[in-house]
Amino acid sequence: MKNGLFIFLAILLYSCSSENGNSVVGDKLTVFYDAPVEEELAEQIAVFWKENDLLTGKKQDLKIVPDGDSFVLQIIASYPIDDFDMPFEERKLLLELEADLHEKITDYPIEIVICNNQFKPIYNID
Repeated sequence: MKNGLFIFLAILLYSCSSENGNSVVGDKLTVFYDAPVEEELAEQIAVFWKENDLLTGKKQDLKIVPDGDSFVLQIIASYPIDDFDMPFEERKLLLELEADLHEKITDYPIEIVICNNQFKPIYNID
């Protein structure tokens, strides 16, 4: 009985932890990715986030998703949003962040998308 319960809990924990694929974790930042070939990019994004003082001290979840010849960096919004509207200055800063990520990390364009807590897009920066 105990062995069956242990196996059930292990499978449950594994399925919960793999819901968003693999991840690179550092402090309160998690960068999720699906394919093993994206692990290096996820690590580079995590380092970039730290080196550029983008850590907020609060939990941050990001996910890198391939999109043809580019990548989408999904960022979970820090608070629930029903009707999302981004001020011009914040949008401008995120466009600059896109350009920095492309210039300093990868030869592929990176598009930033703001998402809900399940990585469903709610606002496209571009």
